[in-house]
Amino acid sequence: MAFRQTTLGNRQSIMAIILGLMVAWTPFGCTTIKDTAKGTARTVSESSRKVADAITPGGAGIKRKVTLIGIETRAESGQADFGAHFSQAMSEYLQNECQETLLDEAVGAILKSPPRLASGQIDGYSLAMMGRPRGVNFFVIGSLTDVRFLDEKTGIWLWKGTRYRIRATLRVEIVDSAAGAKALDETFWDDMIIDEAQYETLKEAGAIPLTEILPVLTRLLREAGYKTCATMRSQPWQGFVTAADQNRFTISAGSAVGLSPGKGLEVFDRGRVVEGKDGRRFLKPGDKIGDARIDSVSADQAEAVLSQPATVAAGGTVRLK
Repeated sequence: MAFRQTTLGNRQSIMAIILGLMVAWTPFGCTTIKDTAKGTARTVSESSRKVADAITPGGAGIKRKVTLIGIETRAESGQADFGAHFSQAMSEYLQNECQETLLDEAVGAILKSPPRLASGQIDGYSLAMMGRPRGVNFFVIGSLTDVRFLDEKTGIWLWKGTRYRIRATLRVEIVDSAAGAKALDETFWDDMIIDEAQYETLKEAGAIPLTEILPVLTRLLREAGYKTCATMRSQPWQGFVTAADQNRFTISAGSAVGLSPGKGLEVFDRGRVVEGKDGRRFLKPGDKIGDARIDSVSADQAEAVLSQPATVAAGGTVRLK
């Protein structure tokens, strides 16, 4: 009897050790599974979108005009080229993976940094006033807000060591020209592991150059590009009235975004400007004043005619019927 109890006790001890090892390894296994599942879901989602775009480009067939602005805020840390890198990388992603977008690179080339309020916040209203005459629907603004070293102790007993990492943090803000408000303001971060020699070299240099974080930055920009595209898809396309003469009016969008003669439009008044306590201004949409049909188009503008007599003025907006 005593022998059986001892054997049972030994078995329980062995099982406890095995169970402990399984529990210790569980977080790593779950993380891998979750990451893999996320990647698979993303691949399926993007593949489905590409099929939809091939059948009907841009979903509804109309592209959103976008201006990219990369903010170079960390020149003192050897990351002065971030602005150009952001614009190039995001441009490539949107052109390859987000067929709903049409890039307007002229504004981004001139506007190196977005206008700001006294509080330091981006002045969305001023951006909207710049973008509307060019038919820009969204301004996508990226800034590298933080790059830092991280180190953590790993292992136990004789296997103790230190793992070195670099963490980069990317902020993406999207301003909608229709309202002068943010459609997205999100921060993305990710880590990359480096060896001790690289860690010591960079520490001694006192800075982390942009070239050293390109692998992690590439992942961040891809995630930000995916979120950017999803955000723009969730917003209805809007055009902006730039001139009007009786029942005819002009909008700052044309065949380049997919407009063509005969398309029907809903026409809205220019609304009014609403000012917040912090100095921010927003464009409150006006009431619907009628329907119209596009009469003629060029690459960057279209002429439309109201179905019924009404008063339309520059500053109004239109949507597809």
